[in-house]
Amino acid sequence: MRGRFLRLPADALPPLLPRAFMFILLVLFPACSQEPPAGKSPGAAARPEDRQQSEQLAQRGQRFLNDGLLDQAARILEEARRLDPASVPAGLALAQAYRLQSRFAAARTVLEEIVSSPATEAADRTRARESLVELLLEAGDLGSAETALQPLQQGKEPSAATQRLAGLLAYRRGDLPAAISALREAIRLAPEDSQSRAALGLALLQSGKLEEAADQLQEAVRLDPDSQAAVINLAKAYQRLGRTEDAAKTTERFRGLYDAKSVRQRVGPLRSKGIEAYEAGRLDEALGSFQQVLRLAPRDPQALAQAGSVLLAMQRLDEAQASLEQSLNILPENDFALTELARVHALRNDLPTAIELLQRAARANPAAAQPHYFLALIYLAQGRRQEFLKEKEVYQRLQSASPGDSLIPLPDVGSP
Repeated sequence: MRGRFLRLPADALPPLLPRAFMFILLVLFPACSQEPPAGKSPGAAARPEDRQQSEQLAQRGQRFLNDGLLDQAARILEEARRLDPASVPAGLALAQAYRLQSRFAAARTVLEEIVSSPATEAADRTRARESLVELLLEAGDLGSAETALQPLQQGKEPSAATQRLAGLLAYRRGDLPAAISALREAIRLAPEDSQSRAALGLALLQSGKLEEAADQLQEAVRLDPDSQAAVINLAKAYQRLGRTEDAAKTTERFRGLYDAKSVRQRVGPLRSKGIEAYEAGRLDEALGSFQQVLRLAPRDPQALAQAGSVLLAMQRLDEAQASLEQSLNILPENDFALTELARVHALRNDLPTAIELLQRAARANPAAAQPHYFLALIYLAQGRRQEFLKEKEVYQRLQSASPGDSLIPLPDVGSP
């Protein structure tokens, strides 16, 4: 989101800090992701400090991905890959985030760049190619999937993942014997792979081998209890075997999984609506949208932080603090929530707590410029010149490396 600054009136400012600086400190920083900045070419060499920062961001982005926070994950992983285009972990995680957002073309571009890069090691190239085949199968591009799969099959000992993908491709082409053969080999190589067992169960079900299909699907559900595909196909197997009670229970279990996914799908448009209203300065409407998200998903840390940010702009500090603290109880490393909560404490003239929270935000997201910006302003208002200059330098470096929302420039400080 491009910068749009919502300002609090001067009579809301604590007496200790100069009003001109606290006026800037209370600028509402955007709650949503921005368009990814232009990055280096995939073959560009990253500086050591950029590689280190990229690694930290990739780990953080993966955590967001694991928590289902796709927008935040994609934003952070885009920055990680911009800092180090050769980072395979950042690239693979970013491709996964794009795939989960149904941004198949973007995911394919990232994976093909990893596969074709001369800097990519053999093992990483294999992982990227496997992810590419899976993506192409999901997108329904069977011809491209077969082309991408061939180098994997030509290896001396195709991996379990390669055998699983070969089985999925054969199934999609209607060749059930070939699919079953490849999937059995995948399970022999990796018995704990729930995806291979679920796929084999479906192929066996389609072949009329009901008992074995149920066995494989039961094991797939045991290994991955949240797999909707395995659960619904197990219900079908039970139904065809005449196990009506088991079929009914399993179908009910599927409905629970489906409803949970449906909630996640409904949250996205509501969140976008709230962000759009927030950008336009319609704070009541923005708050209402985020509260709708929270009625559907009460423990959504992103929505809690966004609601807290809007409440802060509305000067409803007690409610803002409660919402931001709840967000942090769920996701302690949410740098946006930490920064917004710091601003709540600054408004209350609790500067030590504000400083501590901003320092935590900077550690949680080393690429975030905003915590350093607000730290610099607090230090300047306190007359701590050296700390101000240090934070100002860090802020300017990070901001120049990742341009996005514009904050009011930090002032120059003359000689002491």
